[in-house]
Amino acid sequence: MKLRKYLRAYANACRMEYIPGEAPGMAIPLLLGAASLSNVLAIHVIESFLVFMLLFWSGFLINALADVEVDSKYKTFVSQAVGVLGKKMLKTLIFLQVMAGILITAHICYLLNNYWILIWIIFATFFGLGYSVEPFHFKVRGILHATLAFSAMFAPFIFLLYVVIGGMPSLPLIFITLALTIVHYGIALVNQSQDYLEDKETGLKTPAVRWGLTKTLKIALALVTGGLCISIIGFYLLFSSLTPLAILDHSFNIEILLAFTVLILILTYSIPFRGLRDLIKISSTNADIRQTMNGIKSRLNYPKWQASGIMGLAILSILFFVIRTL
Repeated sequence: MKLRKYLRAYANACRMEYIPGEAPGMAIPLLLGAASLSNVLAIHVIESFLVFMLLFWSGFLINALADVEVDSKYKTFVSQAVGVLGKKMLKTLIFLQVMAGILITAHICYLLNNYWILIWIIFATFFGLGYSVEPFHFKVRGILHATLAFSAMFAPFIFLLYVVIGGMPSLPLIFITLALTIVHYGIALVNQSQDYLEDKETGLKTPAVRWGLTKTLKIALALVTGGLCISIIGFYLLFSSLTPLAILDHSFNIEILLAFTVLILILTYSIPFRGLRDLIKISSTNADIRQTMNGIKSRLNYPKWQASGIMGLAILSILFFVIRTL
């Protein structure tokens, strides 16, 4: 019973409700980078995903530890998880997970004979942990808030691609990585905006507090729109690099793939698009701010919005992998 209680607390502190969005996201670089099925089970590839999980969950753990006072008022399931685990155990878990991630990365470097990967991971881990804790606390440092996009999205994706490919990703893959980063940083801004009142009351100058609620949501919408356009360009370049299928003319082939790309991305990202549109309308009313925030929290569904967008990218990645390995 005690072990189950600790495991449940650990799952809550790591925000396991985000796994439906994270799992297909982890598969994307594998599908885009692997040249064949044999690449999938390579030891260095398996280890790279373990590194991703260890460091990604460490970011959530340190955020739960740093924000325990705020969460005790509004996200009680997270603060209760900290209470069950204890701050000392939580710090130990963070240390062990980070060290394990770095050591496994060192082994990957040994296998690939390339130690720049280790420097990249240490660099990304610094910004990932510094996002939540003093004296850095990039979360409330204005433009430095965007280090979240680098440490939680861009850096891990490039790392996974590099390991799977065994070298630097191509320009189309960098485009797609940049697009994913921009879009899902925008969605993350929306998710954090629901804490506007709590952050303001506790003096945390997050983007929503610094810029205002409506402006932050509009910036998030612009990021999602811009990232979606970059995604289309990235997949067009990626599909253009493929040898055309024998049964189709090359130009016709690319036109079909581009049309399918646009259709899939619009369909899957229409869910956060519609949600963002509704949130902007809610935030623009003259209602009492607490009533406004209740409306935003009831309409916002971050796990679903995140997962729907990632699923679109995953579908296109599967298509690319199938065509590439035919």
